[in-house]
Amino acid sequence: MGIPTPRPVPYLMVRDAAPVIAFYTDVFEAVPIERECLLDGRVLHAELAVGGHRLTVSEWCEGSRAVDAVDGPAVLTVTPDDPQSLIERALAAGAQLEAADGAADAVFRDPAGQRWSVTGAGRPE
Repeated sequence: MGIPTPRPVPYLMVRDAAPVIAFYTDVFEAVPIERECLLDGRVLHAELAVGGHRLTVSEWCEGSRAVDAVDGPAVLTVTPDDPQSLIERALAAGAQLEAADGAADAVFRDPAGQRWSVTGAGRPE
């Protein structure tokens, strides 16, 4: 019996982690697992459970700064039990709806600039 290979975990660098973590908690019903902060209050790393998966958010990395997300394909895809409700919560929390690609039912950009693809929803009006 070998040692299992750890699954990759999305790691998001943001400018201000507190509102991003609050957004993920409200919209995705993320559950905080662990949070480490620097003495000045910046979030070194916060790990969240999102529907059986883990997500790490950070606003600090030695030698670099958080950068705004760039245009491109939706990097993270979710398939929630109630996709329409998730989309409604995201829009109410400040997300911007974008044109969906062929594989997604909806794509939105969260307040930190991260693009999310939602499947199983049917296209929102």
